[in-house]
Amino acid sequence: MPKVSVIVPVYNVEDYLEQCVKSILSQTLEDIEVLLVNDASTDGSLKVARSFETDKRVRVLEKPHGGLGDTRNYGVARATGEYLAFIDSDDWVDPEMLETVYAAAKEQEADLVVFNYMRENLIDGESRACSVPLQAGESDEERNRALLEELIGPSVSGSSWRTTEMLGCAWRRLYRRAWFVENHLAYFNEQEIMLEDLPVSIMAHTLAKKIVFAKGAYYHYRYNPESLSTRYRPHKMEMMTKCYQVVQKFLKQQGMDKQYRERHLAWLLRNAAHSALVNCFSPHNPADAKQRKAEVKGILETPLLKEAAASSYLLGGNRSDQLILRVIRTGNPSMVYAFYRFYSHMLFRDTQKK
Repeated sequence: MPKVSVIVPVYNVEDYLEQCVKSILSQTLEDIEVLLVNDASTDGSLKVARSFETDKRVRVLEKPHGGLGDTRNYGVARATGEYLAFIDSDDWVDPEMLETVYAAAKEQEADLVVFNYMRENLIDGESRACSVPLQAGESDEERNRALLEELIGPSVSGSSWRTTEMLGCAWRRLYRRAWFVENHLAYFNEQEIMLEDLPVSIMAHTLAKKIVFAKGAYYHYRYNPESLSTRYRPHKMEMMTKCYQVVQKFLKQQGMDKQYRERHLAWLLRNAAHSALVNCFSPHNPADAKQRKAEVKGILETPLLKEAAASSYLLGGNRSDQLILRVIRTGNPSMVYAFYRFYSHMLFRDTQKK
């Protein structure tokens, strides 16, 4: 049994895949298997993947196109390693990553190891470490509780957890495979649910009996702020609401719904509705003004959003939280349209300057 199964979803990444796979095969931990799962790429990605088959640790798997979540699940079902690691095919990792996090997992017999990453900005070339805030004197159990709360919804206290980026991503964790499978963890279809890995991260941090937090930043995430901020996603509010509902169902099953309900509703308002309203004014949205106004109205008429807007939880937050809450709480499509048209214009202008 390999110590770690590395699952790499592959879809139209021929420009980046070689760097990614070479970084995995250069690991100081050699007892690994690498599953390159081709999700029906239409470029030269499959050819690049097959060029690595001379290494006996590499297996190239082909499947019909199903998206990122489905591709990860396909790899998990065919993995044989003691632990699972997910690496996106346009990213890369440091040589010591797997050896370090695997050793941490084995030392504590952990179900889950969380580690940090480097954000590699494609626009300005900046490389920045993004870390989980580890407070001196806190146990891993206390850190896990704080992390889980932030995954469920935002804090209003100005906690350092609040600014932690990419907290719910699959790729910043190492998972014990038997535990992952026994708990029926599986990623969702991102064509139906936005943030397809967030519910799984919440489930994992709830169900794991032992979690370890590693201090090093070994994973290099390829970050493009321009494409992330201006990309238009049709039906974003509906897809984010489905993500909310998946998590809400799980919290109810675990008897945690009442404890976290206000916090989770705040996530729907600030993380879902706010980003969906900004999305309406993306430069890449082909809709005209009339259609955008209808989109804004549709978001405001989301029943769960009305419930979230009625909550006073975010009134205890910063000025930005309070402003977002008060604007959305009006329920006035014209007022909300005018605010987000102005806000989004400023946001996208600042992004272009960077």
